[in-house]
Amino acid sequence: MPPPRLAGLLLCLCMVPLSAVGEALPQSDPDATTQLAAVEVQGEMPGPGLWRVAKGDHVLWILGTLSPLPAKVEWRSKELEARLAEAEAIINPPGGSITSGAGLWRTALVLPSLLGARKNPDGATLQDVVSPELYARWASLKPTYLGRDRAVERWRPVYAAEKLQRKAADSIGLEFGSPASALVRNIAEQRKLPVIRPMVHIVIDDLKLAAREFKANALADTDCFERTLRRFETDLDLLRTRANAWAVGDVPLLRELHEADPESACFDAVMSASALQKRGLDDLPGKQRKAWLAAAEQALGEYRISIGLLPISELLKPDGYLADLSSRGYVVTAPDEDESQDESDVELAPTLDQSPSTPAGFE
Repeated sequence: MPPPRLAGLLLCLCMVPLSAVGEALPQSDPDATTQLAAVEVQGEMPGPGLWRVAKGDHVLWILGTLSPLPAKVEWRSKELEARLAEAEAIINPPGGSITSGAGLWRTALVLPSLLGARKNPDGATLQDVVSPELYARWASLKPTYLGRDRAVERWRPVYAAEKLQRKAADSIGLEFGSPASALVRNIAEQRKLPVIRPMVHIVIDDLKLAAREFKANALADTDCFERTLRRFETDLDLLRTRANAWAVGDVPLLRELHEADPESACFDAVMSASALQKRGLDDLPGKQRKAWLAAAEQALGEYRISIGLLPISELLKPDGYLADLSSRGYVVTAPDEDESQDESDVELAPTLDQSPSTPAGFE
């Protein structure tokens, strides 16, 4: 009998989205706590155009996804709908799974201990593990977004930062999730399209020991914590502006807002833990990138038209996924580089049925 999948393990150990702390932000005044304005985008919006990757007469269309987005936006891309109507395959965003060789019963016994992984070792509080200056900044923001939440005071900085981000984003009308992924998944199911799932599979035989090691050791997450505080003191307008730019399809503005190295300090802090590094999770983004690029080449070889999804941050990197495809001989065209076809000229397929739900497996 094959070992069970622990789909929630990464969520337990490193529940930090790549969007948590992306860009390097300017220094801020620790005493300046700003009440943020709500996002402005409402109604039906098209989102960004599609990146085109081609070799011969085979084309892969890639949509860049973003999270969080304006909660009230009714997202609809006529261009994507038209491409989906003629697509022959779908490529999921890169993913990962962890399998334990311990067996179902022993694994079930381990899960309660994983739930404690977000707490600081030895019962330490946030005030114990960050500098007085950082804690003072946290204390000035916490009442605005987290109220009198006492439990979060015993969390590791990376998890406290994550909770602060979600509450602050919600307060200005942003929500996490991807309507683009939901649309692609729903139409793929309706048309019974083949779905290529680029995954990194990791086996951890000593899961219980790994959980204990993770819980017992501190993380290098001070930078993550500081960047998150900085964003919500003065710079959440950057997050809001980027969300609005995605919703209205302003790719040039997205390029302006994008930093050359948008790696998440929070994601890096968790993934650098020795308990994960020595068990095959070292360079997880690199392994996922390799898997997705292999899937893209597979689709471009087998199908005339295919659709892929990637975080838009990866599409805007000068040395990202698209640079790799270009170096392998594929012709890559960004949506703001080819304006020969206006979106209003794209014919809609009459049978496409959209659902607002965000299905599992798409992020």
